[in-house]
Amino acid sequence: MTISQIKKAALLNFTEKGYYGASLFDIAEEVGIKKQSIYSHFKSKDELFLTVMNEVINEETNFLHQFFTHYKPDLKSYLEDFILEIKERYVNNEECNMKFVLRMAYMPPFHLKEEVIYNFKLYFLEFENLLNELFLKTKIFSVNASRATLSFMTLLDGLLVALIYGGIERFNQKFQVSWEIYWNGLLND
Repeated sequence: MTISQIKKAALLNFTEKGYYGASLFDIAEEVGIKKQSIYSHFKSKDELFLTVMNEVINEETNFLHQFFTHYKPDLKSYLEDFILEIKERYVNNEECNMKFVLRMAYMPPFHLKEEVIYNFKLYFLEFENLLNELFLKTKIFSVNASRATLSFMTLLDGLLVALIYGGIERFNQKFQVSWEIYWNGLLND
């Protein structure tokens, strides 16, 4: 039980304070243990961080697979639902996985940068592959699947930046405007 509590407290701390702002002392205090007790489970802050990161990436990859295996015939609504689900995961997910993913993928700890970026690239490539497969199955667009995938990823990136830096209202404004333009562009390229 203590290991999962440590990882949960670490996830919250890394997400809220970043790698450098999070302290093992604060994590231990949240769990109700002494800092030294963390070392009986993890050799270092780096090991704890990488463990949390790998679990979050696995959970988010599982979410992607679950979402994309339940395809609904109305592709427009399906993709729209996906974007809104990502927003909800960012805003309301108690585990704060999506906040962690976005913070660490774009601002990784400097000394772990290569390993962190490598793992997040794998996550985003898996996402692109699932999306590309979906576009290949549907074949309703005048653009090819890889172009539809890349443009969707670009739209989503922009919306996530709006969510992070502008909040829900800014996300909603940009989503309303960009979604119809994106969708019409796929149909009329």
